Amino acid sequence: MRIAQRDDWKTEPMPCASTNITLEKVYSQQEFERITAGVIPEHMENKWFIFYEAPWLYLHRSWTGLCIFQVRFEVVGESVKIAEVQVNRDPAQYSNTDYKYDVSMLEMLLDYLVNNRLRY
Repeated sequence: MRIAQRDDWKTEPMPCASTNITLEKVYSQQEFERITAGVIPEHMENKWFIFYEAPWLYLHRSWTGLCIFQVRFEVVGESVKIAEVQVNRDPAQYSNTDYKYDVSMLEMLLDYLVNNRLRY
């Protein structure tokens, strides 16, 4: 499996207009390894480019390179937990302001990374 890296795709930094959201999830080391492998889009239908640079996971829209989520992880014993989540709030880049939607979208993306299935 190829590990996604920042230079594999066009990326823009998280804008100053961002906010934190809360998502409490704990992963095994094996699940965390799948998360940190990320995603490199292979087709136009693939909407996300995701890569990991410790301790942050970066989730970018593939067509624009805009950073929508950043997730910081912390090791806790034998597990890895989400310590912090930042979400883009620049209305010119990301029009959503619904907290619950952002939590659901991020959960779906992380579940995809863990289970290798993306439901758009």
